[in-house]
Amino acid sequence: MRRLPLYKTKGIVLLQRKGQEADKNVVLWTLNYGKMEFCAKGLRKIRSRLGATLEPFTLTEIAFWWGERLAIIREAKIIHPYSEIKENLDLIESASFLAKVVDRLTQQNHPDKDLFALIISVLLWLSEGGNPLIKPFFSLRLLSLLGLSPQIAECVCCQKKKEEAVGFSLERGGLVCKVHQGDSFPIAREVVHILNRLSSLSIAEVKRITIASNLFCEIEKAISSYLTYQMGS
Repeated sequence: MRRLPLYKTKGIVLLQRKGQEADKNVVLWTLNYGKMEFCAKGLRKIRSRLGATLEPFTLTEIAFWWGERLAIIREAKIIHPYSEIKENLDLIESASFLAKVVDRLTQQNHPDKDLFALIISVLLWLSEGGNPLIKPFFSLRLLSLLGLSPQIAECVCCQKKKEEAVGFSLERGGLVCKVHQGDSFPIAREVVHILNRLSSLSIAEVKRITIASNLFCEIEKAISSYLTYQMGS
């Protein structure tokens, strides 16, 4: 019987799904292939040798071969476990959000090394304790990489400056001025300013931003509504 060739890649475990019998399907964002769903044989068994190497939010190196339906993981080795995330429910929730959004907005087998680097940098940020702005920051950067960014620099309809924006339109994809507000929801000028900063600043700079709780709620509303619209749910 011909031995199947093994392929290797680094990958970030996004999530696990129930597979057949004792198996699990594992979704990773890989360095070389983008998002891939693998079969992990026997992963549901308590003493599975793959065990912790394929836990969500783990950076791992895998060896696999191509199967008829799914690629099959033969070996896995932990590069970075990001253990701090897995010990804190709030951090788990934030990392789960990251994984869900990546899974829902991306297609399989479309490699993007910039997205790989973004996920790694945000997992590291989370493992250091995170920040309330981590979700909107990640969301805006992800949307930018995927070519789905909302228009937050000017009115999406007439290009009036962002200072004249009074609403955020999901259907039109960004800020709208008073003339074109239609069915948009109101958005404060301060929120527009922060969204633009989140789109351009580095993680180190975002870590130093402090905002009032009411503004944070508006930021979350705008981003989560836009993500939901883009995901079609």
